[in-house]
Amino acid sequence: MSVFAQFENQTLIRATLEMQTALSVGSRLSLEPTGTDLPVMKGPDGVPFIPGSSIKGAVRSLAERILRTWNQQPEFWACDPFDAPCVPANRKDELMHEAETQAPDRVEQAFSEKVWKASCTACRLFGSPWFAGRVAFKDAFLQNSDDLPVVTQIRDGVGIDRDLGAARTGVKYDFEVVVPGARFGLEILAENVDDRELGFLLTVLRLWEEGSLALGGKVTRGPGWGKLSEIRLYRVDRGNLLDYLLQGQRTERDVSEFIHAFQEYTEKVLKENGREHDA
Repeated sequence: MSVFAQFENQTLIRATLEMQTALSVGSRLSLEPTGTDLPVMKGPDGVPFIPGSSIKGAVRSLAERILRTWNQQPEFWACDPFDAPCVPANRKDELMHEAETQAPDRVEQAFSEKVWKASCTACRLFGSPWFAGRVAFKDAFLQNSDDLPVVTQIRDGVGIDRDLGAARTGVKYDFEVVVPGARFGLEILAENVDDRELGFLLTVLRLWEEGSLALGGKVTRGPGWGKLSEIRLYRVDRGNLLDYLLQGQRTERDVSEFIHAFQEYTEKVLKENGREHDA
């Protein structure tokens, strides 16, 4: 049965992202005659926000690095989606031919199961050309604009001549940033993830709590660094689905509960691998 065929659980993760440095999440060129070359993304009200796609890209990139380092196949691993995807197009065709040996009413389900089994953890969680992601990232909106002296600033930049290592003549530009101290409300929605997968995702977010994840552009020169705080988790499963549908009630759960489930699994894998190495 497809992982999307029926409801198992839904998890809402809420957190606050406070920028320690400026934030440069660029939009298209400004249409104003005196506008900056690289404005930040803003809503219709003119207030900056962080697109969910930018958050998802940064979190997925960090998750893939961790998965490739740990690399415990077939449970927790990550492919290289550009050079060596877990299910390339030719492999997809092979799996389809294998599925076509099933009864006609079973072909689609059998094909989905084969592709799912061949997919890496990152593609299963965040999506691939063959499956939608089970983790969705909402746009993050500014929470404390009234508390900031200014919301954005314009900074100067200059192109560098790579041969001379000096500023290149005629390549000066400016760009807009959201000021340090800005706080954004972060929301992540996970569908039909098991406790270990959720624990892994929360473990990745824990690195963000320590300030080890950057967002936006120009991160190597300062902007984009912030820390997560106030992470809270709300869970809906089969047991309380009716309460959620009728009354909108979600059950708040302890974040450490799921991190512990992932930790227990990792300890079990390391112990088993240790026994295999001794043998």
